[in-house]
Amino acid sequence: AGGQLLTASTRVDALLKQYPIHAEALLLRAILHMQREQYREAEIAFTTALNQGANRKKCLMGIGMASMGRAYPQGAWQTFLRVLAENPDDAEVIHWLLRAGTAQNRWHELTVQLRNFLARNPSELSVRFAYAGVLLRDEQVEAARHEYDQIRALAPSYDGLVELEQAIAGKETLLALDASNA
Repeated sequence: AGGQLLTASTRVDALLKQYPIHAEALLLRAILHMQREQYREAEIAFTTALNQGANRKKCLMGIGMASMGRAYPQGAWQTFLRVLAENPDDAEVIHWLLRAGTAQNRWHELTVQLRNFLARNPSELSVRFAYAGVLLRDEQVEAARHEYDQIRALAPSYDGLVELEQAIAGKETLLALDASNA
């Protein structure tokens, strides 16, 4: 894979030498930086590619991913929110927003984004599963139980469902204990 990366990099460099503002070549350079884990360089290259007219969604997603790679989840969150506003039904965007939001414990903001997404895409079980987990972290235990029940009805053998049920039951037990001690 290292040799192929080098060959691709050499070809992209040659193309950019001849056409310094070639949007697709700039986008490819940014992707190559990502593959080398050169996140700052990738972010700059994605931004340059975007400014030269490369695919907007790919560039913005790349900027967000590079921000995550360089441990800047706040910037990633803002970028993924922009992409989601332009692509409200894109499950890949919602999953990246989830990563950025989780890194910052943005549980309440995530519940809003995930609820809006699921209102339009109710059959996206991976998002529904993530939503249940976010609700739980946001202390919305009843709502998490409701989502769990829906997933169980739709896909009883969904991966992680047992662990989700245990986590919800644990929170319910703590709430019951708190109520009895009040």
